[in-house]
Amino acid sequence: MTLPEAVHMDFDWDDERLIRDQDFSDPARPVDNVTLIVGGDAASGRVDFITRWKPGHYCTYHRHLGDTVSIVLEGEHWVEKEDGTRKRRLPGHYSCAPAGESHREFAGPEGSTVFFSIHSADGKAFQSLDASGQAVSDGSTIDQLLAALR
Repeated sequence: MTLPEAVHMDFDWDDERLIRDQDFSDPARPVDNVTLIVGGDAASGRVDFITRWKPGHYCTYHRHLGDTVSIVLEGEHWVEKEDGTRKRRLPGHYSCAPAGESHREFAGPEGSTVFFSIHSADGKAFQSLDASGQAVSDGSTIDQLLAALR
């Protein structure tokens, strides 16, 4: 597998390697973030990536289908659970979340950047959900995400 060039925290929002997530249909929760796949191994079911949120913006409501490690690299980052509770995470915050947890994330006033590593024995990474928590697709797989490295 060929690894990407070194990733700099000031990576270009228009870089063609980025996976962009945008949805402005809900003005209360505008979605605008980019993800850069930085590594992983399909055989062991692991994908590593960095996601950057624009200030005050969200990601889509989703669930991780594998155990997930995250480290906040920059900014104030928030996780909003199914029940509406919110947790604030600052740079250096490390967490491990089990597969299956439904949530959305959003950035504070300066934006945020987070490193993630998903480990999934069956190769499934995550699913986007509708407002009621139902999956809107079969979800992304580790292989699909790692294709960005090829």
